[in-house]
Amino acid sequence: MKGTKMSLLDLGRMDVDDGFFIRGCGAATFSHPEAPSQLRHCAVIATVIEHPKAGPILFETGCAQNAREEWPAPAWEAFPRNVYEERHHLDKALEAAGYGIDDIKAVVMGHLHLDHAGGLEHFRGKNIPIYAHEQEIREHYYAVATKEDIGAYVPGDLDWQLNWQAISREEIELFEGITLRHMPGHTPGLMTMQVDLNNSGTFMLTSDLFHVRDLFEQGIPQGWLGRDSHSWWRSYRWMKLLQQRYDATMVYGHDATVLEELQRQAASFD
Repeated sequence: MKGTKMSLLDLGRMDVDDGFFIRGCGAATFSHPEAPSQLRHCAVIATVIEHPKAGPILFETGCAQNAREEWPAPAWEAFPRNVYEERHHLDKALEAAGYGIDDIKAVVMGHLHLDHAGGLEHFRGKNIPIYAHEQEIREHYYAVATKEDIGAYVPGDLDWQLNWQAISREEIELFEGITLRHMPGHTPGLMTMQVDLNNSGTFMLTSDLFHVRDLFEQGIPQGWLGRDSHSWWRSYRWMKLLQQRYDATMVYGHDATVLEELQRQAASFD
């Protein structure tokens, strides 16, 4: 839509075993019985979209500022946020893009894992809408209540004082030029966002449907973080068709190389 502008926010770095992202990566085989594990330097990413009618919209929020103290110890061991300077704080990253926390008019959550929903702490006590798929809200509550997946979801990120707005459809144009799609696989309620820009074309913000570019570009299934292989393949095929139809630029959930390439191209896209 004419007048829409988008900026990617760099919220720090984590070193993560590639096996979490890519199926079979580093696995021992008959020919390579001692295959080494590989760590990937990956990014924590959010996106702010300035919409001419809806105002600034935030897609995902990164980790909690005090993640090391708030996360379960096994989660920090597996996903240590080991590069986190002041400029990576959500409020500072927004300021660098020209916005304050109080400027944000809506937040859209791709999913509610602790490295994507932690920044919701900045919106407590505010009445701005927090959009998430209804299945993701249910999954978060169930995971915490039963402790079956509490390592990925933490209790504080599902704050009932936030203004939750449940999305129930497979596809919805939330605002003109901004389309949300339910694309499960990594989590049952994961949503992606399509942003249509007047000059820069279409961007697909994939959250963790694709953690890194290898999954999408090579058609490699998710590793240990995948929840539902059948749903992931369905979502993958859908996204492949959409990317070809719109000649879209892809933004992956944690791919630092893609983030850095796009930030070298422009501070913002319009």
